This record gives sequence, C-alpha cells and structure tokens, in this order.
Amino acid sequence: MKISTLTLPRLDAAALRRGARALGWPGLIGLLALLLAAALCLVAARWDGQAAQYQAQTERLRQELRLKRAAGLQQAQAPATQAQWWQALPAATERQQRLADLLEMGLRLGLVSARSEHRLSVDAAAGLERLRVSMPVSGGYAQLRQFIAAALQHDAALSLDGLKLRRASPQAAELEAELQWSLHSRVEPASEARP
Repeated sequence: MKISTLTLPRLDAAALRRGARALGWPGLIGLLALLLAAALCLVAARWDGQAAQYQAQTERLRQELRLKRAAGLQQAQAPATQAQWWQALPAATERQQRLADLLEMGLRLGLVSARSEHRLSVDAAAGLERLRVSMPVSGGYAQLRQFIAAALQHDAALSLDGLKLRRASPQAAELEAELQWSLHSRVEPASEARP
C-alpha cells in the first residue's frame, strides 16, 4: 500500500523574489498593510476583552464601596436602640418653630413662596408625629440647591420627600419648584405629658 504525501512547494529566496516582482511595490505595500491590519485586529480584540474585564471589575468594586459606605454610615448614625432613636427626635412642641425656620430659610435665600400647605399625622401608639409641608417656590437653581442643603443640615429630623422642577421656557433663569417636606417629631405619651 502506497501512502501518498502532499508536498508543499518550498519557498526559497528565488520564489519570493519572483512573487515580489509580480506584485510590484504597490502590491508589497498592500500585503504588508493587510498583515499589519490583521495583527492589529488580534491585538485590539484582546484589548477589548481586557477593557471589558476591567470595567466589570471596576463596577463590582464601586458597588462594594457603596455598600461599605452605606453600612458604615448606618452604623455611625444609627442609635443603639429604638428608645435612643426616639429620644433623638425633636419634641412635637417644637413643630411651629421648626416650620417657621424652614420657611424663613427660603425667604432669606431669595426664594419666593406664594403659599405652603401643611398636613399633620400622628401615630400615638409609636409616639411619632409627621408634618407634611408642600411648598411651591420660585427662584434660581443655585438658590434652590442652597436652600435644600441648608434646610436638611439645619434640621436632622427633616426629610425631602419630593421635588418637582419646571421652567417657563428653556431660556428662563427662574425655576418653579414644588418641594414636599416632612418634619418628624416625637409625641410624649399622655401619661408623661401631664405633670
């Protein structure tokens, strides 16, 4: 039984020279450009894979950092017991002064408020009170940001529950904002409130 072998033509220097002459300079430059492009495609594919891998790793690390920060912040800010948390809330008797402080801050920063609406809800069983304040204001964007930051920093038991912004036109400097605040307070039990 004969096994036939396939023989490939040997590339020697003479054959390469003949091929180069047949292609000419433009053909050789084109061949080199094709080889270079193929090599760059392989390298670019590897770089894309590495970039995607690094991006995924970066996102994972960012998420871990956010979770660690949130856990650390909660541990640092959370009182040890529910009783301590409740005691840290302002008393319900301070409600009017806190509301007046909130409105005055907006006025001092130049925000114009036509009206504000208040709604009080009390959970006597939990000893909690919540005053919801709906406050439409108009003013500049920087004033609004400064007002929100100052109000939240001034009153630790204040929360910004909602914010709607709109402009009369894209070129208008003034914003119209609808702010939804909640003033949280503690309500003393009836037996302790009476002397």
